Amino acid sequence: MQAVILAAGQSSRFVPFTTFSHKSMVKIMGKSILEHTLISLQKGGIDHVVIVVGENSDISKKVGDGKTYGLKITYVTHIGAKGMGAALLDAEKYLDKSFFVLNAYHLEFDIFAKHLLKQQITDDTVVLLAQKPLSSNQFGVMEINGEKVVGIEEKPKKVLDNHLQIIGIYLLNKNFLEILKLTPLEHYHFEKALDTYAKKYSVSYYKTKENALSLKYAWDLLTIKNYIMQKLKSHISKNAEIGKNVSITGEVYVDENAKIMEGAVLKGPVYIGKNAIVGNYAILRNNVDIEEGVVVGARMELKNSLLLSGVTTHSGFLGDSIVGCNTKIAAYVCSANARLDREAVTTIVKEEKVSSGLRHLGVIIGEKVNVGIRVSTMPGVIIGNESIIGPSTNVMKNIAPKTKYYTRFSEIIETT
Repeated sequence: MQAVILAAGQSSRFVPFTTFSHKSMVKIMGKSILEHTLISLQKGGIDHVVIVVGENSDISKKVGDGKTYGLKITYVTHIGAKGMGAALLDAEKYLDKSFFVLNAYHLEFDIFAKHLLKQQITDDTVVLLAQKPLSSNQFGVMEINGEKVVGIEEKPKKVLDNHLQIIGIYLLNKNFLEILKLTPLEHYHFEKALDTYAKKYSVSYYKTKENALSLKYAWDLLTIKNYIMQKLKSHISKNAEIGKNVSITGEVYVDENAKIMEGAVLKGPVYIGKNAIVGNYAILRNNVDIEEGVVVGARMELKNSLLLSGVTTHSGFLGDSIVGCNTKIAAYVCSANARLDREAVTTIVKEEKVSSGLRHLGVIIGEKVNVGIRVSTMPGVIIGNESIIGPSTNVMKNIAPKTKYYTRFSEIIETT
């Protein structure tokens, strides 16, 4: 069986992580999200994958020909960011009569594939993956009549009783591509072609009770991380160094050449990448992932956080937070990770207020940021790449990339 992975999007809402060639190249537990997806595809019975990438993408260099994952991979370059439908048509000449289409972050594919393939596959077969609608203004929906899909609508103003939300894993065919070619190229090109096809041919669906993964905003990385870490199995590399009186409970993975210093506490699931260092009496708990070369300072506490490669921290607390590559954080940092009213944390993305849907969300820090001593951050704050946060500063709002942000103090000297 064959699958098409769409990995050519610009990911404009994925701030502050804008330097990746595609958002699926963020690493979790030592592998990119795309690599985790490829592993899931192989488990789901796929043997040939066509990956549609954008211009100047480095995905082919980093992922390779697929042999590592038991797959054959063909790369197609999509030029001009013309949308999902145009990207799929770019791959047409490599496709069989029937094929799956999915996004690069659908690393739960193997769970759904067995359901989508239950019926007999013919030249006209189209099957969509669906769930109960979560929102009427963020996702596409399908209109159903019994076991059939009779219409597709993107971001409807009102969700009806016969609507289901489209998840984004599709079983399609070459006949659908002919409809796609005849559909005018516009923002919802793909969805309008599906709507036309549903009205002309038979389209079925599978309604899942499983929570499908999404990677639209940076904080979605926490959900994906936790999904991957559910399957974590304890392992300590032979050349890792474990100090005296280190407490390890739950599933903890310590990769090659990592060092865990005396008195550290690791409460799994916890992943510690290659050449990482965990300082004396540091606490890592509840789904912490520190990637290659990360340094966690003495008495630092991390809870449900992702620290990408090359991050260094000293003492303090980071909860439900994400830190980009090669960021340096000085001592006594503290991230607030919940609102006083305990409602879902909101933030600003592309000048719009967005709810994260999470009751616990700390700080999201970009790449090559320098954070001074005694800095505190409010829930949901996003700090842009290469910014500098001055000492004793309380970050109350998002910080643009390459910005110097600090609290100005007035020195008062009293004499008696």
